[in-house]
Amino acid sequence: MKVDLDQMYLPVKVGGVTFRNPFYVGSGPTTKSIDHLVKAAEYGWAAASIKLTFDPEPYVSLEPRYGWWDDQGFLSFSAESRLNVEEGLRLIEDGRRRTPKEFLLMANITYVGNKPGVVGWVDMARRFEAAGAHIIELNMCCPNMSYNVAVSGKEQTSHQTGASLGQNAEAIGHIVGEVVKGVKIPVFVKLTPEGGRIATVAKAAYAAGAAAVGGAANRLGVPMLDIYNPHGGMYHLQKEPSMSCLSGPWIRPLAFRDIYEIRKLNGREVKITGAGGIMTLQDTVMATMCGADLFCICSGILLKGFEMLPPLVAEVKTYLAKMGYKELADARDLLVEEIAPATKLTLRKGYAHKKNPLLRGPCQAACPFEVPAQDYVTLVAEGDFREAFRMITERNPLQSICGWVCNHPCETECTRGELDEPIRIRDLKRFVVEKAAREGWAPEISKGPAKKDKVAVVGSGPAGLSAAYHLARAGYPVTVFEAKEKAGGMLRCAIPKFRLPESVLDAEIKAISDLGATFVYGKALGKDFTVASLKKDGYKAVVLAVGAGAGLPLGVPGEDGNGCMTALEFLGDLGAGRKAASGRSVAVIGGGFTAVDSARTAVRLGAKEVYLLYRRTRAEMPATSEEVDEAEAEGVKVMYLVSPNELVRSNGSIQSLRMVNHVLGKQDASGRRRPEEVEGTEFTLKVDAVISAVSQGIGEGAGALGVKVLKDRIATTRGAATSTAGVFAAGDAVTGPDNIIGAVAGGYEAAAEADLFLSGDAHFLESSPELTPADKDLVLLRNRTAARRDRVKPQVRAAEKRKRDFEPCLDSMSEAEAIAEAARCLRCGCSSTCGLCHRICSSFAISLEKDGYDIAKDKCHACGMCAQLCPNRNIEILAEETVKA
Repeated sequence: MKVDLDQMYLPVKVGGVTFRNPFYVGSGPTTKSIDHLVKAAEYGWAAASIKLTFDPEPYVSLEPRYGWWDDQGFLSFSAESRLNVEEGLRLIEDGRRRTPKEFLLMANITYVGNKPGVVGWVDMARRFEAAGAHIIELNMCCPNMSYNVAVSGKEQTSHQTGASLGQNAEAIGHIVGEVVKGVKIPVFVKLTPEGGRIATVAKAAYAAGAAAVGGAANRLGVPMLDIYNPHGGMYHLQKEPSMSCLSGPWIRPLAFRDIYEIRKLNGREVKITGAGGIMTLQDTVMATMCGADLFCICSGILLKGFEMLPPLVAEVKTYLAKMGYKELADARDLLVEEIAPATKLTLRKGYAHKKNPLLRGPCQAACPFEVPAQDYVTLVAEGDFREAFRMITERNPLQSICGWVCNHPCETECTRGELDEPIRIRDLKRFVVEKAAREGWAPEISKGPAKKDKVAVVGSGPAGLSAAYHLARAGYPVTVFEAKEKAGGMLRCAIPKFRLPESVLDAEIKAISDLGATFVYGKALGKDFTVASLKKDGYKAVVLAVGAGAGLPLGVPGEDGNGCMTALEFLGDLGAGRKAASGRSVAVIGGGFTAVDSARTAVRLGAKEVYLLYRRTRAEMPATSEEVDEAEAEGVKVMYLVSPNELVRSNGSIQSLRMVNHVLGKQDASGRRRPEEVEGTEFTLKVDAVISAVSQGIGEGAGALGVKVLKDRIATTRGAATSTAGVFAAGDAVTGPDNIIGAVAGGYEAAAEADLFLSGDAHFLESSPELTPADKDLVLLRNRTAARRDRVKPQVRAAEKRKRDFEPCLDSMSEAEAIAEAARCLRCGCSSTCGLCHRICSSFAISLEKDGYDIAKDKCHACGMCAQLCPNRNIEILAEETVKA
């Protein structure tokens, strides 16, 4: 990119030399060639300190091997290639010729020869001054010269250079003084922080005439290695383990301390070069406030490139304008007098506070009934299947059914899907419930005290069964009225047995009956009783859960007559044990679960050709992707962006469908793009049977329900409806055709409203709160290094076999598969299966309660660890006097 150098002007004057801005490239791997210097100048750096130059020849000079530990924020290297004097002089000379005159060149030098006293240092400095260097930088710091640093009390060599020399104040003072007298250009000194005497040694350097002093950006240490192969190198292409220079973001606090200590001991008049992980505006300002005048950057360039500087300078300028500063010097030293010792600290009393007690994983927040998916999935991963079962069944009926046929909005919102594939949450639920049945585990059901007020539930679909279950456990005598001969509603009459075995549904209904609910069959609202008659019979509240059991016609010419039926009629005959009419060539119109179920059922009844015709795209189908995949594998031909406009008959029988193509236009009220017919695209599809699965309605008898009351007088919230007359409603009759778990949730809400109506403040059931989903971006950020792990593949029976019968298609997970799949969970939200705050609390102020973790204010010492480490940043520390609204 082309850099406007005028915009890089933020001048700083040190030692009589003006730096274009306070940022210079530190001596290192990015200043060892003329190409480096040219690139630095192009991007607006003020100066460059060339690669460390030795006189005489470098006694250790190896190409470096780098390591970057992203999770720990440190850069390391094990070797270093240096320059000899001739190479260093040539680099300075070339730099003066090929870079602008305002670009400053610093000669970073170390003398290791045998000339007496400091003659070698002075001679070397003079040669670089003659070559054109603007500044001499004496290197008294290099920590990776570990052979001349005392290790276990013994020096590795007699050479006194680098980190060993930089700890000797007397020697530093002598060398600096003689070099200052020997050259006319400024002399900078780069000291080692090893040994902890940097401020004292800096004082000797200043006293000897140094124009600026600063510390190194590195610390000598042992980086991470393979603990299973400790004899090998910790870097690529390196044989042995080694001491290393460690730098990067982790070192900033130590670098700030070095700057602060030099400033604190040496006063405001001296100039300091700051080095150590400086890469951002925050780093720059912090170093300034601790006392730095210039900023030496090396690892930042290795990690970001020379082009990191222009945006950094722009940010600094914006910051100065916002703060009302003319230059960075206005912020210099602000922390020096502010930093207090422990003896003078003022600590206010306070406590930790959970910001949002309803913050949960996106999976649980997406579930209409807020089933704690993250919790039971985590428990499965840990092998605690019984506790997972308790979590699943604690207050939720029909969970074994949901394990088979839920449309799993939890999986749609699963954060893991942003990395690879969502967790198979529904199948994990089925695994747990089936294991519980084999083990004989019973749900732990909390119950309220027995009550006298009778409640009637009309309809035994998922909403009615849910309402009956919760009213029964709340202690009410509950009677469920069902128009058909068996309970289950759409669960029995609209879902084929290969998707939901009848035994699973029967077991759930028996459990509700065992809880105390009474079922009355063959009694239809409007025909055999009314809401008024129920009230007359002593029912103090009535929950209407009649569903939307009437399939809607297509509304096209030729529809009336044999061979055309609704999907609910087609599947209902099969569910009731009657022979379902089909055909040889069948067209199913629709894109929801019922449409796909109808198409797959037609295949099993012997149809040779089955078409599934949908007027939108696959991405907009209400049916799940796996259901459509299974249908296609069984031979169903799916056609998108088409719809019928006429059924053609001959002698009363269907001969074909006249079809038309669509495009998607503007969004409709539901937010989906409206299909629009394309003129001139008509075509004919030969079929002899048509099944309409376009939508459902409440059907006949609705007048007896008082549907007008439902629409006009009942407030609808969270899938349930209530009125002041003690009449409540839930499920598809309120929301329109929806998913099973939505109907279950609506049934609970209707039961909770009825309980409140009947028992007032003594009510047992609490309305479900609105949960807040955890921030997916934050979850992904903390899992940015997570490896790709695709979901455990479902074990589906072969299509050629399964399409011949009505046996279940999907095998249950094995224990090993369930644990492996559950282990993929990222544990997004605040719940009982996170608990980091609980585990680390040293004052034992955080405890696990029914709805998550609770913080005891009187026990909390406000240390702040929970707030610092909370993965979702959902804990804050409040001062004791803080008043919360």
